[in-house]
Amino acid sequence: MNREILFDCSLGQIRAAVIEDGVLCELHTERNADQKLTETVFLGRVEQIRPSVGAAFIDIGQPLNAFLPLAEGEKLRCGDMVIVQGAAKQATETKGLRVSSKINLAGKWLVLIPDSDRVHISKKVKDASLREELTRIAKEIRPENCGLIVRTASENVTQEALKEEAQQLYAQWLVISQRAASSRKPGILNESMSLDMRLIRDMGSVELTRIISNDSTCIMRLEKEKELGHIHSQTEISFVEESHTLLFDLFGIESQIEKALKKRVWLPCGGYLIIDECEALTVIDVNSGKMTLGKNTEDTALRVNLEAAQEIARQIRLRSIGGIIIVDFIDMMILENRSAVIEKMRASSKADRSLVKIEGITKLGLLEMTRKRVDNSLSKRLLSTCTYCSGSATLVSADETGYRALRQIRRMMLSGQRGPFVIRCTASTASFLKECRLDSGVPAYVLVTPSKHAERFEIEQISESSVPPKGAEPIFEGLKS
Repeated sequence: MNREILFDCSLGQIRAAVIEDGVLCELHTERNADQKLTETVFLGRVEQIRPSVGAAFIDIGQPLNAFLPLAEGEKLRCGDMVIVQGAAKQATETKGLRVSSKINLAGKWLVLIPDSDRVHISKKVKDASLREELTRIAKEIRPENCGLIVRTASENVTQEALKEEAQQLYAQWLVISQRAASSRKPGILNESMSLDMRLIRDMGSVELTRIISNDSTCIMRLEKEKELGHIHSQTEISFVEESHTLLFDLFGIESQIEKALKKRVWLPCGGYLIIDECEALTVIDVNSGKMTLGKNTEDTALRVNLEAAQEIARQIRLRSIGGIIIVDFIDMMILENRSAVIEKMRASSKADRSLVKIEGITKLGLLEMTRKRVDNSLSKRLLSTCTYCSGSATLVSADETGYRALRQIRRMMLSGQRGPFVIRCTASTASFLKECRLDSGVPAYVLVTPSKHAERFEIEQISESSVPPKGAEPIFEGLKS
């Protein structure tokens, strides 16, 4: 497989695109001015303890207090100073960062866990004998009072190299501890790596054909990592000067990003996916669409579902979708065909660096799966909530908005007001109101106001002797009260 990483370091941000055989599979973004708070270690002060939600709110020197879930039996008091680390869920405009008191210092092959004595092996290491051997090595090399997580990338690494990294991580923890002991106010104790260095570290077990960047400083960092053996010696590192074409345009990345933000994804066979990201879970619907090939409906369903399984695995990586995922494949009656689709889903998910669990197909024919959430989804990072629909993806129709305006006028008349009335609203609502045929009561006018929200209107009563506002049109002679 031809696997490449592009690093676009322009306009004050870093964008990293992971490409496999010319197809975009992962997109990571980070503004240079922003602090990547995940993995960052803080010294915090306990500000509030909320037993009702089993959490404490910690001042970590950021604009908003961090949220620290408390383990059962964990005792904290207001004013206590604690060392915490940013968790996967990032801070938002209204919510502070989620943090953990369990510190994890990640290296290329190992993760150090201070104040622990446990050893864990990556769940992606499936070979039983290899897991046993890695467990033995980890127990021998772990520093005192520290646990270790052995990452997937360590499968073919020597014990000496693992021991050296364990000591480096331990030395890093000692520096953090010393800073915490000498500090008196909340703040950062240890910043996380930049996006390019984190991605190179985390993709240590992945064979990379080429790494390309438009930034000379980034290229220098990558060359140094290659000299240290953190990048494979056969991986090509290239600098691309954007003299005529932007880096992402050169590889057709921008158009692929646009497609990844749409709900509908077309399959080569003519079928398509509909991807709906909800608050509690993500639902993916598989449809046959234009697909007409196949001996019968079962054969057609199998062909579309197999193609869909491969594309779904890529889409959840690309869109960084985490949590519960439900897939509604096209119904299949033959058990062997269902099993084939599940196996295809598992095989296609192996390239995903996040932990993916395929639970199987329910009685209703829905495939249940989960994916570990490590970052906000692509849509949350690149899209904002619509100011009109507020995220509901629907609006009250122009007809209904018009009827609501008419009902409001009736309320005003019942309260003793006699008009005339001027309704300020959008053009679509005004068009409906001008078609109304109502008589008796008082006159009313409609005034198109483009700045109005599609679901909003404003009603003003004017005196009978007043001239209606410029542009106001009569809509009916009056309303029955």
